[in-house]
Amino acid sequence: MNKFKFVLLLVVSTMLLSGCFWNKQVEANQVGLIMPDGVSIEQVVGPGRYSRWNPVKDWFAEMQIMGVSADTAIWTDPDLVTRDKQPIGLDVSVTYARMRDSKSVEAMWELYNSEARDRESLQQQVLTRIPRVAKDLTSRYTLDQMLGVAEDDPVTRAEVQGYLQDALAEELSEIYVQLLDVGINNIAPSEDYLDLLEQKANATVAVEVAQQETKRLAEQLEQEKAQTSISLEIAVRDNKVSEERAKVFEQSEQWFELTRLDKLARILGDKDKIYFVPVGTDLTLFLSGQATEVQPVPVEVKP
Repeated sequence: MNKFKFVLLLVVSTMLLSGCFWNKQVEANQVGLIMPDGVSIEQVVGPGRYSRWNPVKDWFAEMQIMGVSADTAIWTDPDLVTRDKQPIGLDVSVTYARMRDSKSVEAMWELYNSEARDRESLQQQVLTRIPRVAKDLTSRYTLDQMLGVAEDDPVTRAEVQGYLQDALAEELSEIYVQLLDVGINNIAPSEDYLDLLEQKANATVAVEVAQQETKRLAEQLEQEKAQTSISLEIAVRDNKVSEERAKVFEQSEQWFELTRLDKLARILGDKDKIYFVPVGTDLTLFLSGQATEVQPVPVEVKP
């Protein structure tokens, strides 16, 4: 019994002292690097549990774990210049991860071992790759194009973003890192440029207001023309009606006389009096509704 315990203890000790591993777990955001001799990578494996426990064959065997989850870095540079020589600041966020395929994992482990093991080392490596891409970007486009305010220009903000995405993806692939996302968080032009941009915007608004006012006045003028045409048409019709009515008077003297007397009657009030003076009488008459008598006014008669 003691002999059996001794042999079991010897086996366990041997396994502990050797590089054998038992039920070693690889998480979903990791890859495992199986190294039979503790140096050379035999296999890159995905999530799961793995064991190498043969003390004779796997004496130096071990498994290294490499994280492949996404990480984000923020890069800022306040001193860049655009193609049209405008000073700007640029703020970029980059989301990235180590590549998962076996070839990339093996190459990264060999060439960028510190970055393969350490998250901070990898982030620093990524940040050192951004400046050259950012400077190439700003020297390629004007400030208006980067801001997306260039008028009558085929270059859009999406094109600028796309160029940054492609250029940085190619740059990071050289260190076996996959670019998941990149975004321009902020473009900071100079104060002078912002002042000019504000003046331009105000001028544009003023032009739009003037155009609207011109349009309103034109519509008002058209309405007045239409109203004038209507008034003119009404006047023409009224004249025609008057002409037709006048023809009645021309054709009938009796009708004319009745109409004249009717209008004359409408002029006089209920208390007015009419005095008939013989023809040839040299008098001036005052007609009043309140007067009780007619006051003759003498007229000097010349011999």
